[in-house]
Amino acid sequence: MNARRMILAVCATVLAAAGAMPARAAQAGLAPDQGVFRIVLDGRAVGSETFRIFRERGDWKAEGTIDLRLPGQAAERDRADLTLASDGAPVAYRWTGKSSKTRSIAVAFRGDAAEMTLSRPGAAPAIEAYRFPQGHIVVLDNNVYEDYAILARLYDWRTRGAQKFSVLIPQDQTPGTITARAMGRRRIAGATFEWLRVESPNLEVDLYLNAAHRLMRIVVPGSSAEIVRESAPRR
Repeated sequence: MNARRMILAVCATVLAAAGAMPARAAQAGLAPDQGVFRIVLDGRAVGSETFRIFRERGDWKAEGTIDLRLPGQAAERDRADLTLASDGAPVAYRWTGKSSKTRSIAVAFRGDAAEMTLSRPGAAPAIEAYRFPQGHIVVLDNNVYEDYAILARLYDWRTRGAQKFSVLIPQDQTPGTITARAMGRRRIAGATFEWLRVESPNLEVDLYLNAAHRLMRIVVPGSSAEIVRESAPRR
């Protein structure tokens, strides 16, 4: 696996084929947040995501700008914009990338269905349609780590236990399901975090959150890729 795919694996390979019926999540605990996630590979910073999650006219917005500087490759900059209803259900998503063969993706969500438009240079737009099992839908796109911050907020911390979500990875045109499970607390680098495991039959991703359930770190066990919040969030 090359360096870029190793980073993408944090998001892309966590998914299983759509299967078990996801449970409906409780009322969303979304909250404003902003900061920078540092992307680390083999102990070396290779990129970052600057993100902001905020409320706007009753909806929630998540904006992220992703910069990747992988050794031996040209620098990349991507942009992701997600709109969520007040209960955390996705309404619209847009991704743009300057160096990708797919320059832009737009997704419109309506209930348990989604329509995705992919735009490529020199080609007519391609449209894909998806339908998800009943339950909460989340977007987990490649290298868009604020998506995991939103997932951690949608998890019902009062109930805890295993909770299933329908998932869409727009860049990979991949739908699926994941299970999120609270694993208790864990101490890392001198700090204690709430530990949320996101898993499928293919992969486990560990999310580490502060006491306010803000995402601070993402770790893929057995991988050399790690995502770490660079600056403390504003309260």
